[in-house]
Amino acid sequence: MRLFFRSIKWFFLSLWRLINFTRLLLINLIFLSIVIIIILALRQETPDSTIQSGALVLDLSGKLVEQRDQSTATNQLVNQLVSDEEQPQDILVSDIVYALRNAATDPRVKGVVLKTAGLETTNITRLRPIARALDAFRQSKKPVVAIGDFYQQHQYFLAAHADTILLNPAGAVMIQGLSSYNLYFKSALDKFNLVPHIFRVGTYKSFVEPYIRDDMSPEARENNQRWLSKMWQIYVDDVSQSRHLNKDVIAPGKNLLLTRLQKAEGNAAQYALDTGLVDQLATHDDEIQTISAFAGKDSNHSYHAITFRDYMAALPSPSEVKKNQPQVALLVASGTITDETSQPNMINGKKLAEQIRKLAFDSKIKALVLRIDSPGGSAFAAEQIRTALLAFKETGKPLVVSMGSVAASGGYWIAADADKIFAEPTTITGSIGVFGMFFTADKALNNLGVHIDGIGTTDFTGISPLQPLPEHIKQVVQLNVENTYQRFIDLVSEGRGITPDKVDAIAQGQVWIGTDAKANGLVDDLGDVKAAADNAALLAKLTDYQLVPIEPELSTKQKLIQELFTDSDALIPSVLAQSSMGQLILSGLTHVDAILKPLQAMQDPQGIYSYCPGCQL
Repeated sequence: MRLFFRSIKWFFLSLWRLINFTRLLLINLIFLSIVIIIILALRQETPDSTIQSGALVLDLSGKLVEQRDQSTATNQLVNQLVSDEEQPQDILVSDIVYALRNAATDPRVKGVVLKTAGLETTNITRLRPIARALDAFRQSKKPVVAIGDFYQQHQYFLAAHADTILLNPAGAVMIQGLSSYNLYFKSALDKFNLVPHIFRVGTYKSFVEPYIRDDMSPEARENNQRWLSKMWQIYVDDVSQSRHLNKDVIAPGKNLLLTRLQKAEGNAAQYALDTGLVDQLATHDDEIQTISAFAGKDSNHSYHAITFRDYMAALPSPSEVKKNQPQVALLVASGTITDETSQPNMINGKKLAEQIRKLAFDSKIKALVLRIDSPGGSAFAAEQIRTALLAFKETGKPLVVSMGSVAASGGYWIAADADKIFAEPTTITGSIGVFGMFFTADKALNNLGVHIDGIGTTDFTGISPLQPLPEHIKQVVQLNVENTYQRFIDLVSEGRGITPDKVDAIAQGQVWIGTDAKANGLVDDLGDVKAAADNAALLAKLTDYQLVPIEPELSTKQKLIQELFTDSDALIPSVLAQSSMGQLILSGLTHVDAILKPLQAMQDPQGIYSYCPGCQL
């Protein structure tokens, strides 16, 4: 049996390891070729971090994240070195909130300019803390002005919390709604004679459907429609309240939209102005005039601006540890849960478990807030993390879970035993179900005239993705999957104080948003990270505390890269931005990462997963 599970793991990992080795080799060569230039550049004087008064410009070009991954940051820098254009960056949601909180009382900040044009598609849960921070900033009576040529749906969610929304006269506001669409491969697999072997428990556990169907099952359609509709209603309610508009302006039916658009003679910008989605149609010069009214005009005929990056550099570090103050640790578990891999947007179960154990025996740490933003992954790795969390609780220190955008499947597995669970109203959670999946290519090989034959000493030798899967092995895997599902039900039942039958009724792979999860008993309360931290301090009987973010532990190589690359991007000679070969290599690597990303998650030692990639909007 062990050989069988190893063969499954080999099947999913071999191709990825080969290409990943090549990818890392190329990146290392690029790294070595520029390291001397970086060192020389770092010897130059650092820019003055003092700032003048003006408008704080929140140019949110990049991806909103809960935790910045060092390897991702390095890749972004390398991209920037070989490209003429400014590269999108990972932006910490907490950094934006921190900047706005300080700017509200900072006399140098005369107002905020919100630029969302470069903001990558994201979910409501990551947008809501920023929206709340904008609302709080507006209480200072300083203006917030949103400017843009176009507003996509997620970008408009933030713009709706500004005092004034400016739109280019040739632009548009594009609000479409939420959706869930997948590619389905059954017919394609049949044509290539690849046989999927699916083992699952959970009527609504739909991850495997694209490999055994050509369309969405009725069960998956029902489940997705329910939680998507509720999530969309939260979006509509929030924007309509912020803009003081009727809900049919935010989400009109097709007939109403066409009637209003015809009245605007097909002009999308005029439509947005007529319906109140924006306050003014403004050219670039109009924007400068509006903002200069409160920020002042500079010598370049623009307005006095304070960049977000410069402002953060001028502020004290938000994570600076204060001596002699009790500490509540904030540990972020973000990404797909894996057993071994340490790739961007993935949780290495072994390393995270080690971090948790260290915190358990750190006398300065009085409680732990685990911020989960994960759709799950390897059931084995999730169990290693849960075991470490149970050991943490045995020390008598409180454990509170704060759920981010998603804490589903394996993400819920590691949450269930917490002393208390907080979720955002828009958190996607649940999806309590288990599956196993792999492919055999024996039919494809036979069609090519390739055959396998041999002998073994037991019924469990010779098991391979290149041979037909014996019936008794299918039964073994299904029993393993059913056992893992029952363990999932039992640990949720024990951790949440719910009967196994009730857990099973709300499990079966069903997805819930935070408000429904609270009603079903899967979470205790609705609230953000601060609410979770306050509760952890209360359970630890602390009258005062400091929330201390625990950074991921870096390897020696990662530490070297961090030291070399920090704040050096602006000092790199422009000649490095001329490399077409570098652009070609990095472009190819980006595409490879996107194609192979699902394979990276398939690394459980037994081929069993509690995973919900469809839970990520």
